[in-house]
This record gives sequence, structure tokens and C-alpha cells, in this order.
Amino acid sequence: MAERQAATIGERIGMVRRHFSLQQDAFGQKIGMSGNRISELENNKGGAGAGVLVAICREFPVSHEWMLTGKGPMLKPDGGTVDSGSELSRRVGELERQVRLVIRGRDDEGHSLLKVPLFSSAVAAGMPGLASCDVEDTMEIPSAWSHGRKNLFAVRVQGESMLDAGIMPGDRLLVEATQTARDLQIVIASVNGELTVKKLNIARDGAVMLEPQNSAFEPIAITPEMDFRILGVVLAALRQY
Repeated sequence: MAERQAATIGERIGMVRRHFSLQQDAFGQKIGMSGNRISELENNKGGAGAGVLVAICREFPVSHEWMLTGKGPMLKPDGGTVDSGSELSRRVGELERQVRLVIRGRDDEGHSLLKVPLFSSAVAAGMPGLASCDVEDTMEIPSAWSHGRKNLFAVRVQGESMLDAGIMPGDRLLVEATQTARDLQIVIASVNGELTVKKLNIARDGAVMLEPQNSAFEPIAITPEMDFRILGVVLAALRQY
């Protein structure tokens, strides 16, 4: 019997756990994660990578097609054998490869172009928030804009906290995927599993602040208790009229 289609991977993880009547701690133990991390995943915080989905399909008789897309029955038709995870691993790995890949091309005048993956969900230039990491389309840019960087992607902006930096709602940001950044660079950061674009401020004592570029917004002080990660450095803001 087909289950209702779950909109997010987090919802599907929760449905699998509840179907097998497991608490988050017990479910996490089976796939090598903590109960707190399972809670984050079910609430769509932090993102579930290929390893998480493969582990679930390996431990439980769950259809990798349903786990990946939400379509079809949750359980395998025979209800028995667990998935080796090879097919799911291949498909998710291919998606991750495509997201990282910068495809080279040329425009009509022979100039070198890059096609950069554009994520469908907006990154908040205000309060942190990102609902999904689905790739919507690709965006072509002159190859010279990359300065030889390879791991590029683009995201749309919502909110007005970066107006004084020239970043407007609806702009598309060209981002280099990296886990490190220098003081005063504009970054895409994850704060407790949610994403935001802000200017990075690193004090002499090592304290980190994410600063808006609009006096109507408050900075975000990063504390040791927070799950804070830098995901990319903003290279350019692109706008269409």
C-alpha cells in the first residue's frame, strides 16, 4: 500500500521511524547517528546526505525510490529484504556530483561560459532559513568571473538585511563552495541547520559574528553551543531588470 507523499526527506525519515515504532535514539543507533541528529533531520535542519539515506535503506526494507523522491510505496513490495543501498548511493551521489560540477560551454561569440547550478530555494538575507536544497536550473556566467574556481553554485536571495552591501531581494548570488572564509567576507553560513547570507566578522579574541548590512537588523553572535558552519563565500550578486 502506497504511503502519502511526504514533501521533504525529513518527513520521510520520520515516517520510517514511526512505522517501525522506534524512538529517535533507537532509530539513530541503527543507522549510526544520535537521537538529537535524527530530530534535526526530521525537522529539516542540516540536510540529509547520501550516507544517511543509504544507511536507512540498508537497515530497513524501505524503497530507495520512495526514500529519494517520496513517490510510490514506502516499503519494498515483498516487505522483506533490506536494500543494499547501491542504487540509492549511485543516484544520490550523481545528484551531489551534478551540484558540484561546473559545466563549461561557449556563447554565440565564442566566449567561454560556465553553467552553474542554481538552487530553487531562497537564502534568507534577514533571519536564517532555507527550506530545500533542490537544484532548480543552471545559470550561465562568463568563465572569467570564476577566477579559476571550480566548486561554484548560485542561490536566490530573500529579505533585506544585506541592502547596504548591494544585495537585494531576488538577486542571485554566485558562491564558491568552501568551509573556510576570511574576516569581512560575505558568506553563506549554516546556523543550527538553517542558512543565511551575512558578512563574517572575526574578532581578535576569536569571537565570530554574522553581521547584516542594514541597521534595521541585528547581528547574529555565534556561541559554542550553536551548530555553525561556513558553506560558501559570495563572489557576486547578479540582478535582472
